[in-house]
Amino acid sequence: MVLGKYEFGGQERCSANYARLISELEGSYQMLKYLGFEEDMLKIESIKKNYYKLYFKQIRAEKHV
Repeated sequence: MVLGKYEFGGQERCSANYARLISELEGSYQMLKYLGFEEDMLKIESIKKNYYKLYFKQIRAEKHV
């Protein structure tokens, strides 16, 4: 195993990975809120909305497979 190496786009775009990403964004949003960085908090909120849409779209697609 080589540390520090990754493949851009190397993760599958599946609902589980979208959920992991959303979880990380939710954590960042909460920290920004508690630290009082409203402008950045609102940016993360916008990003979260986009990934929630992708997540639910992917869930529907996976049910039809």
